[in-house]
Amino acid sequence: MYGDVLTTNAMNADVAQLTPLAAAVVSGNEVVRRGLEALLRADPDVESVQTLAHPDELVRVLEQSGLDLVIVTAAEAVWLTSFRKELAEAKVTVLVAVDHASTGELASYASPPVDGFLWQPDLSAAMLREALRRVRGGEVPMPPELTRTLLSRAGEVARRPRPGSANLTSREREALSLLVNGLSNKQIAKRLSISSHGAKRLVTSIMLKLDAPNRTLAAVTAIRAGIVEDQHPASSDPRSRR
Repeated sequence: MYGDVLTTNAMNADVAQLTPLAAAVVSGNEVVRRGLEALLRADPDVESVQTLAHPDELVRVLEQSGLDLVIVTAAEAVWLTSFRKELAEAKVTVLVAVDHASTGELASYASPPVDGFLWQPDLSAAMLREALRRVRGGEVPMPPELTRTLLSRAGEVARRPRPGSANLTSREREALSLLVNGLSNKQIAKRLSISSHGAKRLVTSIMLKLDAPNRTLAAVTAIRAGIVEDQHPASSDPRSRR
């Protein structure tokens, strides 16, 4: 689960100038908690790591010390909305570590303040660092494995897209496909050769039509409703590309 993979020179260059992160891991499972802690401590851009067994401890930590990042496992993610105000005021980035068993309830905790996801079964130091690089760059980490799992689950039952999901314009569908792959508004604008303001308007329109309060839930909704197709390669493990 926690096999290490060498990071690329490009990845190192991208994060070299970023300020160090103060992180916390929230999980009731000590093995998972310690594993995530070890991966974070292996990242030179992470300055400190605190491990918390229960969500209630997070309030105390937020009050006593500054946090930049919180990683929470899916089992504990349901409480996130209860701490929305505290997390927003502290400007904390929240990543949820998910696995096959938790994808069925993804929509229930994909609302704010979640900023992205980690695929727990195959998580490595390199994958975690890449996710941190992406979220700090304004992207929404959405692991390919998670996308494929959601697509697989969506195919097992009859899908009922939310009202308005079939009314996306061709341009909105293009933008949605990029959004699902975790691209920021700036990157979507560059890919579609439009202004950043135009990309923002497209993303806002998509969220309204999918009745999604944020980009993350819009991506989840689009995948579960079959609006977008899986564009990821068969495997995202860097070892498979050697």
